[in-house]
Amino acid sequence: MRILVNVFDKIIFAAIFIVALQVPILADHYRQYLSGYHDATAQSVAEYEQLAAQYGYASASEMIEDLQNNSEAVVREDASNKAQKIQQLAVIKQGIATLSDGNYFTQAWYMFTPQRYTTLKRVAENFSPSVPLSPTAVIFSLIVAILANLLIWTPALCVRGVRKFRKKSIRFAH
Repeated sequence: MRILVNVFDKIIFAAIFIVALQVPILADHYRQYLSGYHDATAQSVAEYEQLAAQYGYASASEMIEDLQNNSEAVVREDASNKAQKIQQLAVIKQGIATLSDGNYFTQAWYMFTPQRYTTLKRVAENFSPSVPLSPTAVIFSLIVAILANLLIWTPALCVRGVRKFRKKSIRFAH
């Protein structure tokens, strides 16, 4: 029975380690996806800036503010869409910075946040598992695998420890 538990423990550890190794690779794919989205969004924002300069506005934000005060609903809606696009660009830049410069845990937290599930799903569609070449990625994956494995086995170890303690207590009581 003990051998079976040890084999099962090693299988669980290996599975967790393999899954943990995928996080840095997935982060790289996610960053590449965001970079493409960034380029398209930045191009739109640059066009807003050009349009603003063409019509004498100091910035696209000033032009959008003026458009939001327009009496036509379609113009106000277009201004809101432009403002959202500018805000998206800032969020995308922050995401790229997190995925480029953040550590393993920061990257994982960023990607697996529920509000980013749709993007993660799109990224995962083109994802193929592999092994990261970065030593830090392997070390972080190993740490995660060890901690997760301990977390899984801790209840079983506690139960076993309590049973051993009770057996010793019963022997000493007699």
